[in-house]
Amino acid sequence: MTIPSIKAYFDAKAGDADLIHNYFDENICIEDTGENNVVSGFNNCKNWLKEKSRQYKMETKIIDLTTDTNGITKVSVLVSGDFSQNAFAFDYYFTIINDKIKKVKIIYTGGINSG
Repeated sequence: MTIPSIKAYFDAKAGDADLIHNYFDENICIEDTGENNVVSGFNNCKNWLKEKSRQYKMETKIIDLTTDTNGITKVSVLVSGDFSQNAFAFDYYFTIINDKIKKVKIIYTGGINSG
């Protein structure tokens, strides 16, 4: 199952931040608990995604996607890129209203090394 706004988010993270124009609420809030950082507002969040994609050259593999009864979509992913470890596991919690992402909460769930 692919949700267009979530696909656009991860495509933006991979380097094309312009993809989110139709999918971010103007008051979007992204909370990255691993960096203890909260970014608010459309332009700030777009710029944050651009910087992260430029900094780490990330690739994201979706492992699981579920939506709870409150409408929050949890996406479990493995992220690889220019890191010391092969991949990191994260859970993303998306609040989507009227097909636009209103909030994203990112929770680090572990690092994965090979060998």
